[in-house]
Amino acid sequence: MSVQISPTLEANQPLADRVRRANRVVEPLLRQHSQTASGLWDLTRDEHNRDLLNLAISDPWGAASASFAPQELENDQILHGRVYHLIGEVINPTRRGPERERIDIRDAFVSTQQLEQFRMQLGQLPDLPGSGLQLHNQVRFVPNRPDLFLLTDFAVEVDRNRADEVRRVIQDSGFLLREDVPLLGQPDVRQAVKGLVEQHRNEGQAVPSFAVCFRVYEREIIHLLEVADDVEEMGDGSLEGVGFNAGRSVPGARTLVIYLTHPNDLRLAFVRQPDHVFFRDLRNRRCDFIYPDDGGQAFEEAFPDLSR
Repeated sequence: MSVQISPTLEANQPLADRVRRANRVVEPLLRQHSQTASGLWDLTRDEHNRDLLNLAISDPWGAASASFAPQELENDQILHGRVYHLIGEVINPTRRGPERERIDIRDAFVSTQQLEQFRMQLGQLPDLPGSGLQLHNQVRFVPNRPDLFLLTDFAVEVDRNRADEVRRVIQDSGFLLREDVPLLGQPDVRQAVKGLVEQHRNEGQAVPSFAVCFRVYEREIIHLLEVADDVEEMGDGSLEGVGFNAGRSVPGARTLVIYLTHPNDLRLAFVRQPDHVFFRDLRNRRCDFIYPDDGGQAFEEAFPDLSR
């Protein structure tokens, strides 16, 4: 079994030679998992007219494809990780799960009995394990109120089609839903973040080609991922933010956390830590695409694998 090269790609001799060298890695990996798979490399371009190499593999039971930046083919570690992920898609295709909803609850002093009532009513919902329910909260002991606990940052995350019944349980248990709008949902705040990104783009260093906010339910913190081609490529798969005092740059925000990364580092981070909160929010369509402000279309075209 060999992985073929399209005539379009063959016409670009330097890139075709890169692909032939990469096939010394790709073909043995495919043979380990399937003797009936076939593969094809093709040449495409992204929205900035830059070369992309698309690898499509298929066997009688499934198919998958992914786009590679040419430099990714020179790094065996990245190549191994992305091809393994692609093989996994053929063997067990990933399907989008149901959309998720986060239901935020006001901070409150609660008794042990109220918490137990809430837990019992949740447990009575049909097919609770199938709802993908997750609780997010902090329970604090307050010395001057020993009979109560302070419940803060309390939220329930659940599949969207089960959100209404969970919301009813929350209210029947005596909790109040938070009615204030998350920080990023306030028009002045979003506009301020857009202005910050434009400022970064005009500074001429580490110019972001994409800017995406995640953890959009936060009420004091802005989490901003900026992807820039001219930032140093780290090659370690990390995706860590640096926190700054928001000051006057974003009204209402206490902290601004910026995650600045190279496109290849973002792809490697997805291979190394697919459960990072950014990728979870991306899969659940809970990101706000600040630049380009197009609802994520350009980002998905540039990084088609990340939202799977």
